[in-house]
Amino acid sequence: MDGPDRVSGQCLCGAVRFQLVAPLQTLTHCHCRSCRLSRGVAFVTWTSVPPDRFGFVTGGAEVVWYCSSPGVRWGSCGRCSSPMFYVADRPGHPDAPKLDHIYVSVGSLTSQLAEKPVAHVSYEEHVDWIEGAEALPKFRGKTATEF
Repeated sequence: MDGPDRVSGQCLCGAVRFQLVAPLQTLTHCHCRSCRLSRGVAFVTWTSVPPDRFGFVTGGAEVVWYCSSPGVRWGSCGRCSSPMFYVADRPGHPDAPKLDHIYVSVGSLTSQLAEKPVAHVSYEEHVDWIEGAEALPKFRGKTATEF
């Protein structure tokens, strides 16, 4: 899976490396409770591809899958616990994820994307403390040097 239309990603420790073949589905910020709790964050930014445009470069056997509900699996690295994937494998989920897609958290991608998120989904479940975050001061690294 080499080429200019490839998008790479990995877990924190590098045991799991994968590639997606562009084009990617739209990027969205998901604010649902499951996404927040699965990562300990305010929201998760997702994209997806059909299975034939996804492949493990290494470490596919390192991925552990957690079934949060019937037909929904979350994939993480078994070594470092980095969560990366979401798969719906049967109909009936109230949010209607695509059954023929592998959802990948954009934060696990190592390639730079030209695409930008186009929407907030499950916004009715958002945490109030995230509102106004764009207006906060921005610093370089964890220093006092502002951008």
